Amino acid sequence: MSNEAWRPAIPTGREEALTEDFPGYLREAVFRWMQSQVTVTSSNIDSNKFVDFQNASRTDLGFKASTRLNWRGTVLTHLRTISDANFTNLLDYFASRSNFPRGQEHPLELILSDGGSAWTVSRWQTNSARLVKRVPNGVQEAVRGVLGAKDAASVKLQEAWLDAYGTNPRSSVAYSNAVVAVETAALSLIETGKDEPTLGTVITVLEASNPRWRLVLRDNDKAPSAKSLATMMRVLWRGHASRHGRPDYTDATLEEARAAVILAATLVQWLTSGVVIPAEA
Repeated sequence: MSNEAWRPAIPTGREEALTEDFPGYLREAVFRWMQSQVTVTSSNIDSNKFVDFQNASRTDLGFKASTRLNWRGTVLTHLRTISDANFTNLLDYFASRSNFPRGQEHPLELILSDGGSAWTVSRWQTNSARLVKRVPNGVQEAVRGVLGAKDAASVKLQEAWLDAYGTNPRSSVAYSNAVVAVETAALSLIETGKDEPTLGTVITVLEASNPRWRLVLRDNDKAPSAKSLATMMRVLWRGHASRHGRPDYTDATLEEARAAVILAATLVQWLTSGVVIPAEA
């Protein structure tokens, strides 16, 4: 059975639009999953999970510690009134505390997809989940492997992805982590002969007249693979304008950060999966 989002037979005009907010119809569907994440006894729940969220987010939603609350009459009534920003962060917190088996779709994802949410659920470093901005399926499939790996470069890339596409984006941090992810992957593979090498050192090695590394793609004099790889790295490296303090310092924009993370995902995947190989091979 396909898990594709159901579409109405008679169009409503809202099928193609993704919403970053949580209108009533989407909240009500999410509440059913959220209820499964708290212990409901005789229609009552313990407030502490909501109190823990308040503390973690430094936000007061009015929940008091160690109290029993009626799920339908009190909790749902209150959650229907909180802002979209607070609800999004609350849902992200609940997702981060949930677990789901590898190879399976998170149960919250179908709810979000059916409801036309701009948010999707991404597996994080363990079996936990986080809300991130929805990207085209082809992009998501292309980066799924490297975002789920546990090597140091992939873990740093996961941090960059969350900072670029998560509920509380930090553009400059995302860009910085993207550069570090590529630098970590590159230095784990490519020997530079330097005591304190950087990504810039790797670029120099790849731009040598007789580079010792290449891509598995067929080489061509008009597009030598080592230099093409170096160019991609240089675009990421030199595009990181926010890495140094200067009088005209500006943070990276969200668009710059997301472009950097997508480029970094490709480079990390190549460097960790055998796409970059010794030239003599």
